[in-house]
Amino acid sequence: HSQNYLLLSCLEDEMNSKHSRAKLVARQSQILSNITELAVGLKRPPQDVVKPFFVRLGEAGHKSAFETAVSDFVSKVRERAKVKRKEMDEEKSEEVVELSKEERLGPGGLDPVEVFESLPKSLQDAFDTKSIEALKEALAAMTPDERAYHMKRCEDSGLWVSGKKEGAEDS
Repeated sequence: HSQNYLLLSCLEDEMNSKHSRAKLVARQSQILSNITELAVGLKRPPQDVVKPFFVRLGEAGHKSAFETAVSDFVSKVRERAKVKRKEMDEEKSEEVVELSKEERLGPGGLDPVEVFESLPKSLQDAFDTKSIEALKEALAAMTPDERAYHMKRCEDSGLWVSGKKEGAEDS
């Protein structure tokens, strides 16, 4: 499980342009992988081969082979990160689905896009920022008739859901 975690961590770091951290994690992953392989080859538990692994790593030939393996691993992770980033970008572009007007209609039969576009700028800004305070300020600046008109349209389009439930008492 540790090797899988290190691999995913390395890939994520590379995708987030944390190249030096990705290289460090790749090195750690290779150490763990080599210790595991050595333990299997010697038919010993991994904790028994940690010290011999690092002793062997101190030898020039083994160190060079290990560094080459780390470099190869980093290259593979970089290539996979590029592919993964491209896949994620494609997924994002596919996520935007245009709904027909009939599919967009709110509970009162109004199109939320049309209602939003017809709102005064101050109400549009309040909805864009999802700020209740800005919404309250925008509504306070309107006459009672304007306020009722716009809020009724917002509810009918689904832009606003009042907290009232049918049959519930006002508190």
